[in-house]
Amino acid sequence: MPATLRERLRAAGAPLLEKIKDHPFFAGLRDGSLPGEALLHFARQDADFLLPAYGRGLARCAALTHDHTHALVLARMAVGTLEARQAMALGYDLMAAELERAGDASWRTRPADPSTHAYTSFFAAASASSLAEGIGALLPCSWFYLQIADDLRERHDPGARYAQWVSALHPGEDYREVLEGFLTLVDDLGESCSAGELERLEGNFALAARYEWGFVDAALRRLDWPV
Repeated sequence: MPATLRERLRAAGAPLLEKIKDHPFFAGLRDGSLPGEALLHFARQDADFLLPAYGRGLARCAALTHDHTHALVLARMAVGTLEARQAMALGYDLMAAELERAGDASWRTRPADPSTHAYTSFFAAASASSLAEGIGALLPCSWFYLQIADDLRERHDPGARYAQWVSALHPGEDYREVLEGFLTLVDDLGESCSAGELERLEGNFALAARYEWGFVDAALRRLDWPV
């Protein structure tokens, strides 16, 4: 029996996903050695730039599909993403206070760093091009996120500095159900898309997976514009 599209994408993305899980940023989050400034950089880029762009990309894809069930899945994810962004922004303010950075608001005023800017621009361009290209670009962000959150929860040191934030960053079991709806949509596209559309979807998936690594690496290095 031929592999479903999600199975093909899972196999293609697995090596890079493992590298992301073992990136020094997440290793430091697990054992508490991550510099607080790196975590706040991640928080700013995630809540103020990545999540809003992701939600809008989902909304564009919802508008592109002719399948009512798919439109509902994507629209619900778009709303959920933007609502989660608001909650996370409040949580990050609490995090700043605990990291003794509440009096230093510089992390709050940083622009989108070069990696974030490239990734969010990719969301916008792909979701404006076609449904298949948009889904390929958007899938790693949500799919990898849950798997990374599961790995953090399983492997973190419960007595380490960031233990409560590891728990807070996990999206919960309801998110797993939402993601399953997204993956079912992906499998449906695998059955209905042309060979050319599938090639572009898979190509965007591979590029987005690299952007996921780049986003985390930029947070660790607190990447900024050189000029």
